[in-house]
Amino acid sequence: MRSRCQGPGCAELLPDAGARGGRPRFYCGERCRARARRLRARIERAQVERDGRVQETGEERHRLRSATYAVAGQARRLAATLDTEDTLPDWQQPGWGSPRPEPGRPAARYARAALQLLAAAEDAMAAAVAADRAAGDGWASIGTALGTSEDTAARRYRSAAP
Repeated sequence: MRSRCQGPGCAELLPDAGARGGRPRFYCGERCRARARRLRARIERAQVERDGRVQETGEERHRLRSATYAVAGQARRLAATLDTEDTLPDWQQPGWGSPRPEPGRPAARYARAALQLLAAAEDAMAAAVAADRAAGDGWASIGTALGTSEDTAARRYRSAAP
């Protein structure tokens, strides 16, 4: 039974083996062999790129998960501080008495705690954008999700994204 050329898009019948035998032919000519070689190379490059993107996406997702836990930890600490203060009697609560800060107690501690929470949330946002970029999302879709233009999103987060 005669075989057909294995070149991409070619189905030409190959000649039978000669009387002396030899290795069977896979391609009808050098042109089909070169096309098949280029196709294999393109498939291998795409596989390498996809493997790199999968690994990079996993790393960025891990970074986002860590940033999210940091935000949650900051929020829990602030909430625990507020809960603890709510259990104190009125005369021991921070707003009772003099508006001046007590000695040894830092001023504007709620604002500082909220600022730390905000910084952790901004880190989480940058990690989320980097994870989206690693997963293949474009700046236009990220800008839409953030409620900004494509250019604004790219300018703000390009250094955080791969």
